[in-house]
Amino acid sequence: MSANEKSVITEELRAWIGRTSPVQPLELLSASDVRRYVDATGDANPLWLDDDFARSLGHRGRLLPPLLVGWIPFSLKEQEASDKLASFDLRRQLPVPENYTNVRNAGNETEWLKPVCLGEQLSSQSRIVDVVERRGKMGTGIYITQEERVFNREQDVVLLRRHTIALFPEHKFGDEEKTGGDR
Repeated sequence: MSANEKSVITEELRAWIGRTSPVQPLELLSASDVRRYVDATGDANPLWLDDDFARSLGHRGRLLPPLLVGWIPFSLKEQEASDKLASFDLRRQLPVPENYTNVRNAGNETEWLKPVCLGEQLSSQSRIVDVVERRGKMGTGIYITQEERVFNREQDVVLLRRHTIALFPEHKFGDEEKTGGDR
């Protein structure tokens, strides 16, 4: 960026780096949720389906498939917004320019650190890790990295996820004709 160009990342936006959400209890998953997962994926691991088998390996009971553990916080974010849910997903609160509505997934890293038993109460907390500006084919993008931690009832981290989204200015079809750009 040249000295004459203004950054889209304001001091107000930069101040969000390091901000952490309150810990939010997550929805409990049931045996029927696990059955639907098994039906959809074909992953009939006895750890998900058989309490005795799971106990024989030293667990308290059946485990949740790790993909379901990772899905719970995402499903929370997709529900209708309320003050409680909105406070959980910090990315939706960031003071980005109004025209930055084109959202793209720019990367995810997930670590499953401990097994989770069926019916175990989990909670989650998010933190804004970084906000940077990058130029590319789609224009100037704002890249936001958020870290999410999922805790078990003992407050051990069972899942750690870092995900980055890229926000770009809204693009309307036909704009390239007005500016002489390629289709």
